[in-house]
Amino acid sequence: MSPVVRYFAVTFGWTWTVWWIAVFAGRAFPGFPVSALFALGGLGPAVGAAFVILSAEPVYRRDFIRRLWDPKRIPSVWWLALGAVAFGPALAGYLGAAAAGRPPLGETPLTFGTLAFVVGFALAAGAVEEPGWRGVARDLLQARNAAAVAALLVGIPWALWHLPLFFLEGTYQHGLGFGSARFWLFNGYLVLLSILYVWLCNGSGGSILIAILAHAGTNIAGSLIPQDTLSDMIGFTATLIAVILLVWRTRGDLHRHARRAAA
Repeated sequence: MSPVVRYFAVTFGWTWTVWWIAVFAGRAFPGFPVSALFALGGLGPAVGAAFVILSAEPVYRRDFIRRLWDPKRIPSVWWLALGAVAFGPALAGYLGAAAAGRPPLGETPLTFGTLAFVVGFALAAGAVEEPGWRGVARDLLQARNAAAVAALLVGIPWALWHLPLFFLEGTYQHGLGFGSARFWLFNGYLVLLSILYVWLCNGSGGSILIAILAHAGTNIAGSLIPQDTLSDMIGFTATLIAVILLVWRTRGDLHRHARRAAA
C-alpha cells in the first residue's frame, strides 16, 4: 500500500468509524458521550499522518516536525497572506450581504468565555487536521502532480471527510442541512480553501504551521462573523474568483518552488 493510500485509509477508517458510531448513538452534540466521540474522531488526520511519518526516512521526519512548529520558516509577507486567507472570505460575505441590505444576524452573544472557546477549538482543529491534509497528503501528492491538482486531490477528500457530521445533531454541519444550498457551498468552499492553504504552504517554503494557523483563523472567522446563505454565496464567489486568479497567475504552480525561509 502506497503511503498516500495508507494516509487516506487510516484517516477515513479512524474518523468515520468513530463519527458514525456517534451518529447512530442517537444523541446530540455536545452531550456525553457524543462530545468525546466527536473529539476522538477528529484525530483521524493526525493518526493517518503518524502512520506515514513513522515509516518515513529520518531526514523527512525531522524536517516535517520542524515545519509543524517553526515560525521562522514563514516570511513576513506570508503572514499577511495568512490573514487574508483566514478572514477575507467571511468578511467579504458579510460585507457583501450588508451592502445588499441583508446582513446576517449573529446568534450567540460574544463573551470572553465564548471567544476563548472559539479560539481554543479552532487551534485544536487546525493542529490535528493540517499535519495530515496539508502536511503528509500535500507532500505526497505534490511530489507526483502539479500543485493545483495536488491541492484538489487533498481538498475533495477533506470535504468528504466531514460527511458524518451532517448527520450528527448539534454540530455546525448538521445545522447547515444535508443536501441544502449551504451544504454544497460548505463543501465547495473547503475545496477552494485547500488550494489557498497549499498556496500558503508552498509560498512559505513548506511550512505546515501556516496551514494550521490559516485553518484556525478560518474557523474563528466563521464562528465570530455572522453568516447565512446569502453571505455564504458571496464569500464562496469571492473565494472562487481569488483562486482562479491565483492558479492563473502561478500557472498552477502555487509557488511550489518558492525558496524556503532562512533557518
